[in-house]
Amino acid sequence: MKKFTKMSLSSLLAVSMLAGCSQADSNKETPNSNAYAVEMHATVTDAGQYIDKMVVDYGDKKIDANSVDNETFEVMMTSTVTYGEAKGQPYAYYDASKPIEVVKTEVDGSVVTVYFNQSAAPTLTWLAEGRNNPAELSFTVTQTKDINELSSDKRELPFTAEYTCAATSYKDLIDEEVAKFEDVQADINYQIHKGSNDALIVWFHGNGEGDFPTKDTNNNISQVLANRGTVAWATDEAQEVFGDATVMSFQTPNAWYFCKKDNYLETCYNEIQEVVKANKIDASKIYVSGCSAGGFMTTRMVIAYPDLFKAAMINCPALDVANARSETEDATPTDEEIASLKDSKTKIWLVQGETDSSVAPEGCAKRIWNILSEGKQVSEKSFEGTAGIASGFTTYEIEGDQFKLSLYKTVDTAEGEGTLGDTRMMGKLVFAEDYNQDGELEEVKYSDHWSWIYTLRNNPENAAGEHIWQWAAK
Repeated sequence: MKKFTKMSLSSLLAVSMLAGCSQADSNKETPNSNAYAVEMHATVTDAGQYIDKMVVDYGDKKIDANSVDNETFEVMMTSTVTYGEAKGQPYAYYDASKPIEVVKTEVDGSVVTVYFNQSAAPTLTWLAEGRNNPAELSFTVTQTKDINELSSDKRELPFTAEYTCAATSYKDLIDEEVAKFEDVQADINYQIHKGSNDALIVWFHGNGEGDFPTKDTNNNISQVLANRGTVAWATDEAQEVFGDATVMSFQTPNAWYFCKKDNYLETCYNEIQEVVKANKIDASKIYVSGCSAGGFMTTRMVIAYPDLFKAAMINCPALDVANARSETEDATPTDEEIASLKDSKTKIWLVQGETDSSVAPEGCAKRIWNILSEGKQVSEKSFEGTAGIASGFTTYEIEGDQFKLSLYKTVDTAEGEGTLGDTRMMGKLVFAEDYNQDGELEEVKYSDHWSWIYTLRNNPENAAGEHIWQWAAK
C-alpha cells in the first residue's frame, strides 16, 4: 500500500490571496521590503485535494536557513461556497479561526518552502444537497518574525516582507496530477488524460461528485479533486501496469442513478467511442472502474455493453439505493440482468467492506457475486492486513478467472441505521496517512464505505498473487 491521505467531504477550488504584513523594527538594518509572490501547491489525496505547501522565492536574496522555522509564517484560510443552501457561509467542516498547521519548513538558496498538515486545508466543500461543489477560498499570509538575508560580506540582514498571490481558481494552484487532465465539454462532460499508448481506462465517480441538475454549474472538476478516483490511473504506478493509458473520467449532470431515465448509458458509450477513435485506442484494451454510485453505473454499463470492456473493477456498487434515489422502479438491475454478465467477455472484480454504512454489501457487491457464482465451485483466500496501512481481506474466486470478490474486514463494528432506514452492522476500514509529510505512515480509520481506496492503491490480491491492476491488465 502507498500513502493514504485523510478523506474530507469536499468542493471545488477558486483561490484568491492577499498577504498580511508587518515592518521590521526601525533600529534593524533591513533592505527595502518588496511584495513577494507566493505559490500555493495542492495534492489530490484519497480524501480529496488539500493545500500541501507554500513556496516563496526571494529572488536575489540568499536566505539563512537557521532563521526560518515552522513559526515564521502564519497562513489563514477561509472558504465560502458559491452554490447550495450554505451559499456565502464559511465551510462548515473547516475551522477558519486558526492558522493552517505548518509541519516542516525548508530553505534552498532563495526559495522557502512551507509544508502544511495534509489534513488541514481542504480545497473542496460538501454541501447539504449532497454534492462536492466549487468554493471560493481566501488566504492571508503573515510573516511573524524576521528572516535573515545573508549578504556577500557574511552579514545577517533581517527583514520582514509582504506577500501576494495571483491565484484566483483551482486552475492556478500547482498540482501536477490534476494538470495531466483536460476539460472536455460534451453531452456528458468528462476530464481526459491523453496517454501515449493504445489503452483506455474509464472512471465513474461516486454520487457526491455529480453536478447539480438545476444549478448548471458545469464545473466538470469535482470528480478529479474529490478523491484519487481519476488521478490514480495516470500515476507512474499505474503506468507501470497499464502503460501510459488514456484516462477518461465522466461527470454526471445529476446522478448516475438516472442512467436509464436520462439516457446516460448510450451517451457515455458514444463518447467512449469518440475517444477510442480520436486516440487510436485498441478496442480490446478498454478498462472500467467506479465507486458507489459509479460502481452502480459501471455495473449498468457492463450489462448494457457486455463486450465493451476488457475488465471491470467495481467498488461498493450502490445497487440497493438506486430505485429510491432515482424515484424509479427499474434503476436497480434485476437478478436476470446481473446473471446476463455470465455471458459477457468482461472480467469482473468486485470490492467492498464486510460492512458498509452507505450501501449494504448483501444488496450490492455480495448480491452480484452470489448471482455470478451460483452453482460454481468457489475458492477463497484470506490476506492479513498490513499494520498501519490496510485492513485484512478475503478474496473469493471461481474457476476461469472471470469473476472475483474481495471483502475487506471492518473494525469498531456496531449496529446502526442504514441509508434506507434498515438496521445493519457498521464499522470502519483501516488506512494510512502521512499528514505531517515526514515519510512515516500513520494508521487511520475511515468510513467502511470507502473501500474504493484499496482498488485505487492496487491493494486487492487473488490466490495467484496478482493484484487487481495486474489482473485487469493481463
